[in-house]
Amino acid sequence: SPDGEFVASASEDKTVKIWNGKTMDEESSLTEHSDAVSTVAWNHDGSLLASGSYDLTMRLWTPDGHDRGTRRGHNDYVRRVAWSPDGEFVA
Repeated sequence: SPDGEFVASASEDKTVKIWNGKTMDEESSLTEHSDAVSTVAWNHDGSLLASGSYDLTMRLWTPDGHDRGTRRGHNDYVRRVAWSPDGEFVA
């Protein structure tokens, strides 16, 4: 997260993990993707995390690991995600 409270990682094991930024203890393991996760990105204030996957979806998460929605409809792997500077849009 921008303030360093959390660190997020993407993995080929289909998970997104959220870690405590100070202790590096695992806080959450997010398992809703059905294929390798290729990318993660926090929004500007750290209130949402976006993840992209080879399962052709992008998902949104809260820092405590709650699923905030899935965007489907991509024709290829989601290799990168990025937020607009104000955190309103993700691409």
